[in-house]
Amino acid sequence: MKLRDKFSVFLVRRLNMNPEKKDKVIKKVKLYGKLGRLQPHRLTHGFERAVYDVSGVSMDIYRRKGAQPKKAIYVVHGGVFILGLLNLWRNLHAKLSNAAHGAAVAVIDYRTAPEHKYPAAHDDVRAGWEFLLNLGYEPRDIVLMGDSSGGNLALSLMLTLRDEGKPMPAAAVLMSPWTDLLATGASYRQNYNRDVIFGRKKGVLDEGIMQRLLECGVFSYAHDADRSNPYLSPYYGQFHDFPPVLLTVGSHEMLLDDALRVAEKLKAAGVSVDVIVGEGMFHIYPLLHSLSPTGKYAFQKILAFLGVHLSE
Repeated sequence: MKLRDKFSVFLVRRLNMNPEKKDKVIKKVKLYGKLGRLQPHRLTHGFERAVYDVSGVSMDIYRRKGAQPKKAIYVVHGGVFILGLLNLWRNLHAKLSNAAHGAAVAVIDYRTAPEHKYPAAHDDVRAGWEFLLNLGYEPRDIVLMGDSSGGNLALSLMLTLRDEGKPMPAAAVLMSPWTDLLATGASYRQNYNRDVIFGRKKGVLDEGIMQRLLECGVFSYAHDADRSNPYLSPYYGQFHDFPPVLLTVGSHEMLLDDALRVAEKLKAAGVSVDVIVGEGMFHIYPLLHSLSPTGKYAFQKILAFLGVHLSE
């Protein structure tokens, strides 16, 4: 790893959630949300922002001033279904739009846990999709983009659309998607001592700790729902007739298998899938692309992917 990559890992380790501590993890994520809201919103020169009410939640749509783009990027943020929309995602609008030839960028602020449980966020993301269609965007002219729980929601939306026989988006970008809320992937144990956000430096993820993990606040959104439901845990779904997917994940994530096993199922279903594994990297590392060369590389690949699938 390059020195800046190592430094980014060092910084992110300070955010470790210690999720198996049931009573503290929700408070910690909410604290991160409060701190994250201190980041200023930066509306890039030449862009305008409109805020819409979508079934009781807000959606920000960014576009170049005076433009009426026919194509759009639909961003579904992550945050273990607990963290609300922060300016971290809003501030990407210009980079995403410029890479996609001036496409509009829509960011949904869906309801979050533990106050709102499954299927609240899923319903909000679906409502946001329908709202974009009502504005005149065609499904073939929209790329979905989701990270972590947002990747879950993006996959679930596509499963729902496919199962209802409705048109799919042009493509999807998934960063460290959380796809298995039963946590059956081997990487949960294999990367327990390497994951700087969800793991621990020492110890073994034995059955006792795994049970505490499954019962902790990180899973508060699932509540008592069936976690093997493909719409809640997309890993258990079928992926035929999906659009092209770009998937990024860090090699040291406990959620590594959440991403790679879905990629395998997508490929087996004949879907075009590009997978970027950041060696030694952490959860959703492309979003922190200013911190590391590996993050920057992955983010540039994402921008290029958007440019291809939302070409003029």
